[in-house]
Amino acid sequence: MSKKYAAFITVLFCAFIFGFGGWLIWDMAHPKDFSEQENRYLAQMPEPKIGRLEFPGLMNGTNGGNFFSGEFMEDFEDFVTDQFPLRDEWIHLKAGSERLLGKKENNGVYFGTDNQTLFAFFNPAADLDKRVSYVNRLADNVDVPVYFSLVPDKSYVWADRLPANAPNVDDGSTNRAAQLLVNDNINYVNLYDRLSGDDVFYRTDHHWTTMGAYQGYMALADGMNGSVTVLDYEPTKVSDSFYGTTWSSAGAGWVKPDEIYTWVPEGALQVTGYPEGKPVDVPMYDLSRLEVKDKYSMFLGGNQPLCILRNPLVEGGKKLLVVRDSYSDSLAPFLGLDYGEVHLWDLRYNNMSLKQYVADNGIDQVLVLYSASNFSSDNNLFKLGM
Repeated sequence: MSKKYAAFITVLFCAFIFGFGGWLIWDMAHPKDFSEQENRYLAQMPEPKIGRLEFPGLMNGTNGGNFFSGEFMEDFEDFVTDQFPLRDEWIHLKAGSERLLGKKENNGVYFGTDNQTLFAFFNPAADLDKRVSYVNRLADNVDVPVYFSLVPDKSYVWADRLPANAPNVDDGSTNRAAQLLVNDNINYVNLYDRLSGDDVFYRTDHHWTTMGAYQGYMALADGMNGSVTVLDYEPTKVSDSFYGTTWSSAGAGWVKPDEIYTWVPEGALQVTGYPEGKPVDVPMYDLSRLEVKDKYSMFLGGNQPLCILRNPLVEGGKKLLVVRDSYSDSLAPFLGLDYGEVHLWDLRYNNMSLKQYVADNGIDQVLVLYSASNFSSDNNLFKLGM
């Protein structure tokens, strides 16, 4: 090796070490608060706390502050990891490397055989009987018809796009078991074979699309009322740059973004939200949310304890209470076409008695609607029987 070549390698090595180190220091001095790629807040520089330098404190960390307890270094490591230069690019590179190595999943997400569809792992509930018992208790507590339905995971509807022999998928057994566990006071509406087509789920997210929600509406309307409102106008595309939570987990940079559509005309329904406990007028489709990462929150403005949709054209119409997860946000405008009022109730943010709410607000029907995945994991279902 010549001296010139050795010097060149040395200079190149030093430039890389000190250049990358300087870049890291710069990024740490100007930390980002939020990762659009991962849809989460990033760790920030922890504040070192020395505390009292007492011997017992140095031994067990109770008096020595976070510096001597080791908490500071743990938090600092999280900070450096989150603020690492080109973090998003490294995430994409890792996912691409896994794919090139022949792996069919990354970080709990399957790569679809079409290279454009992502499937989050589906984990059925081990205590499904207890979860359904809460729905049964609700039906026993109220004096109005109660309907129950589970939205299938897209791994059930699009099973043909899954990698061969993928184990963590929705095989329909949760739906079949739930139907057998409900009591005689429950009207079960089966959605599992009512969703079909290439546009019923987002490829990069776990939610159903506007078109999927409409198919779900038709099945629910038929099962609850025996009639369906057929729309004679086309949906409107409002975004072509939606990357959902499944994409954020997978880091699959090669996957194209999804499109988002609206369908029911704005103004057809009056929407009142309760984001902080007090009633406020909210848009049915909040287009300002299309400027943020969580574009699905465009539907009704995202999660909130209670939201009420009123249809002024259905005077004296029935009132429906939907105990829901986020799938109902895109479904609710369709339900609003058939009811005088649709009340969306989120158990995560509500501790009031459902029985009392039904009585106080003259509710005529109750629908418990969850995705199969959320029903298998929600820790608030016990509130149904309150």
